[in-house]
Amino acid sequence: MAAVQDIVLRLREDAVSEPNQREANQRSAPAVEAGLFLVPRVIE
Repeated sequence: MAAVQDIVLRLREDAVSEPNQREANQRSAPAVEAGLFLVPRVIE
């Protein structure tokens, strides 16, 4: 018979650790609209 113990998850608070660099990251994208990357349709 296996021993069963309650598992307690230790979660940390969400915290911003890096600045927002959306514009810098999207400069090299071929297509962007309203802050989102545009990609070709894959499923018809």
